[in-house]
Amino acid sequence: MSDEINFVDLMALSKLGPDSVVEKFGGMINSSFFDSSNILGTLKVKGLIDFTTSFPGQSAITITEQGKQLLNEANTKANEPFDQLDFTLLTQLSGGKKTLADLSGAVNLRSRDMALHLYKLLKTQYLNSEFRNGLLDIALTEKGFLQVKAGMPQPQPAAGSQAQQVQGGQPSQQAQAQPSSFAQQAQPFSEAAPASAGVTQSPPQGAQPQDNIEKIIGEARRKKARRNLTLLLVIVLILVVLIALLKMRII
Repeated sequence: MSDEINFVDLMALSKLGPDSVVEKFGGMINSSFFDSSNILGTLKVKGLIDFTTSFPGQSAITITEQGKQLLNEANTKANEPFDQLDFTLLTQLSGGKKTLADLSGAVNLRSRDMALHLYKLLKTQYLNSEFRNGLLDIALTEKGFLQVKAGMPQPQPAAGSQAQQVQGGQPSQQAQAQPSSFAQQAQPFSEAAPASAGVTQSPPQGAQPQDNIEKIIGEARRKKARRNLTLLLVIVLILVVLIALLKMRII
């Protein structure tokens, strides 16, 4: 019977307190009296709760030892590290709205084990769940959605795992190889640093800076202007001589 426990049973059980009564349980899970009575009846059949009826008073609900053991197991599971099964359930939920039956069929997992993992994801704020009309809706939170996009988190190395391990008075082979590998990794940087320090890149041969090109163009323009001026002066001088000769002949 314990293997038939599902996430609905676990969530309904977690809603119960020392003052819970049958008549008010529907309001605690946003469901009608009929739907809440069906859920409580299922918990009773699975041996998780018991009823204490007193007339004309209300029917009190008490959690059995089996129910308390299930809650303790769920809270212990919630404190365990995030694992591959948790990530698989988040991935399945990210593909769209799914019922518990859909999830169970997708991962081929016992309903009890899946209930414990879903409760763990709920407590660690990877998903939300809410009763409504006797049904339990499950949806990812923002944290759960971002975790699916980021992928399975890498396990954190234990403190001191990188310290040198001594076996039989001799360092392990991994510890012996670590300094040499570190030196090999550091060597390219140390050799490349002096080669690049203080080196300025000169322009390639044949390439003239912009200011040199402007100077050359300016000098060419000035030479051309001087030639034109000289030519003009020569032409003027020739004209003056010709005019003078003409005047002499006329006289």
